[in-house]
Amino acid sequence: MIGAIIRQLIALFVDDELLAASILCVVALIAALTLSGAAPAWVAGLLLTLALPAALAASVARGTRRGTRGAD
Repeated sequence: MIGAIIRQLIALFVDDELLAASILCVVALIAALTLSGAAPAWVAGLLLTLALPAALAASVARGTRRGTRGAD
């Protein structure tokens, strides 16, 4: 039972590799813009507020097109 719970927890983080890659790219790009001085902190916050939910919505849309995987 504990093994099944651990497998489910790991699956939460590695199930959608494209979502994880999208989040990393968005955060890295916005961090680079902010650290280089090209974007002030409030712009970085705004971009994160818009880009991260957009990445999640795109992942959900892809998931619904694929169908549910691993449904018990």
